[in-house]
Amino acid sequence: MKTFLNLSLFFVLFAASFVSAVTVAVPESSEVTGALQPYLDDFKMAGIITLIADKDGNVFYKNKLGYADVEAKKPINEDNVFWIASMTKMFTGASVMMLVDEGKLSLDDPASKYIPQLANWMVIEERDDNHVLLKPLAQPVTIRHLLSHTSGLTGSSEVQRVVGNDALPLKARALPSVTGSLQSQPGEKYAYGNQGMNVAARIIEIVSGKRYEDFLQERFFAPLGMKDTTFYPSDEQVKRLAAPYGPNADKSGFKRGDFGYMTHPLSDRVHRYPEAGGGLFSTMHDIFRYGLMLVNEGELDGKRYLSKDAIKVLRTEQTGKTKVNYSLGYHLRNGMYGHDGAYGTDLSVNPDTGIVAVFMVQCTSGAQWEARDKFLRVANEVYAKRKEK
Repeated sequence: MKTFLNLSLFFVLFAASFVSAVTVAVPESSEVTGALQPYLDDFKMAGIITLIADKDGNVFYKNKLGYADVEAKKPINEDNVFWIASMTKMFTGASVMMLVDEGKLSLDDPASKYIPQLANWMVIEERDDNHVLLKPLAQPVTIRHLLSHTSGLTGSSEVQRVVGNDALPLKARALPSVTGSLQSQPGEKYAYGNQGMNVAARIIEIVSGKRYEDFLQERFFAPLGMKDTTFYPSDEQVKRLAAPYGPNADKSGFKRGDFGYMTHPLSDRVHRYPEAGGGLFSTMHDIFRYGLMLVNEGELDGKRYLSKDAIKVLRTEQTGKTKVNYSLGYHLRNGMYGHDGAYGTDLSVNPDTGIVAVFMVQCTSGAQWEARDKFLRVANEVYAKRKEK
């Protein structure tokens, strides 16, 4: 009798797990496939993963197209790791807002409050082949300026262009001796780049008393379950990297690119340092988790990461008189906010509709932005139709 009961229990559990597996299967969107397949057919990108979900974590559609490794014929899949590049900026902005929530700093604090040497910044007023005229700051560079690309800083520091983007600690990259003169007065112009993010990340280190990478790990990655998000992919994670591709010279096949923005080996924690404007690697799962936190206005699984006021700031244009659709490490598009990366990865959410849209690709052709925009249009259309059912 005991054996019979055990066998009965086994079959009940097996049937339940089978039904559960069938129940959670996520369909592909034929509309998304139709929109994106031409980019693969024309060798503009080799592999794409997309996800469309709601704020409750219900995944409506998931598409996996093409290859992570063309030469080895490895299909792209959810285990693949992607260089998310400038999506890294989202975490810099969110980290600052977390410290604002805690009353430890203000967006309108001068950067020099935390790094006194930055009070010595000068602004280039005139420049030609024979002279450069420098003038003092008309107003201090604030943390808001740093995060909204309106500080007047160049895209990367002079020393980064010599030794590498990730070859020096944030402390060294934040010093005026290596950042050079400002290109415009603070708040006067929008100039997208990474240097402001790195200075902001150094301020996060000073205020929190933690290394920037440790702050992100303790405050976001670990509690959100973002187990593959890191500045330092391990050898095992490197094996899971989706390779970047674009068309070859005669557009008859794919040409493999590289990750030349970073110093190699990527797992080196001794000679490499966080690049707060574009150095993170991640997966679709991890980006989805972060997106769920954003779309739920700073809260997920009963834990609050950012206040609703902080989320409101991140969803609101912060570039002052320039009026560019950008906040503090977040792009603003048609009611959605998030960020993209150089090779085409993108997270876009809308707390008003509840949509979370993830677009993961490693593309070197330049077609990633057109493809991303097309995906977001289709994603919002199919999401609206699904919610109506």
